[in-house]
Amino acid sequence: MNKKAALELSINAIVVLILAITILGLGIGFIKTQFGGLQKQFTGVSKEIESQLLEKLRTSGELLSFNQEEVEAKIGKIEKFYIGIKNTQSPAPDNNAVCFGLQLKCLRSLTQPGMCSEKEGVQEGDTVGGLDLDGTKRVNWFTVFDKVDIKEGEVGVYPISLQIAKAKADTYLLELTVLQDAQNNACKQSSGSWNPFQDKQFFIVLS
Repeated sequence: MNKKAALELSINAIVVLILAITILGLGIGFIKTQFGGLQKQFTGVSKEIESQLLEKLRTSGELLSFNQEEVEAKIGKIEKFYIGIKNTQSPAPDNNAVCFGLQLKCLRSLTQPGMCSEKEGVQEGDTVGGLDLDGTKRVNWFTVFDKVDIKEGEVGVYPISLQIAKAKADTYLLELTVLQDAQNNACKQSSGSWNPFQDKQFFIVLS
C-alpha cells in the first residue's frame, strides 16, 4: 500500500508540475502579446505626431513647432511631448549637416514672483534643461538631447521628457531656444560656440 501511495503521489506531482508549466507558458505568452500590442500602439501614436509636425513645418514658415504648447503634468510624474525643428541653414564646407542644441528656461510662475521653484532654488530665467551656457541651471526638469545634426532643408522631430520633482503646483511659462553651431559645423566638428536659431514659449500646468 505504501508503494502504491508513493507511486500515486509521484504521478500527481508530475501532473501538477506539467499543469503549472503549461499555465506559466500561457501566462507569459499572454503578457508578451499585451505588451507587444501596447508597444505598437505607442509607436503608432509617435509616428502620427511625427507626421503632423513634419507636415506643419513643411507647409508653414515656422522653424520650430510643438505638438502641444500647454503641457499638463503631475509632480514627480514623467510627461512626454514632441518638438519639430526645420533646418534652413547651409552646412559649413566638409560638413553634411548643421549641429543644433536646445536650451530650456523657466521664465516665471503664475503665483511666485521672482521664483519658478522656491523648493528647488529655481529663479526666473534659470536654465532647467538642455545646454547650460550661462551656468544658471539649478535643476533639470527636462530630459532632452544636448546636440543633434540636421541636414539642410530637413525636419527633425524629437521627444522631450518632463519631470518636476518638488515644485509647487502652479502654471509656469517656459522658453525653448534652439541654438545652431556658430560656424554651421556638424556636431563632431562643433566649435562649442552657439548662435540663436529659433525660440518659442510654452506653458506647463503642474498639479
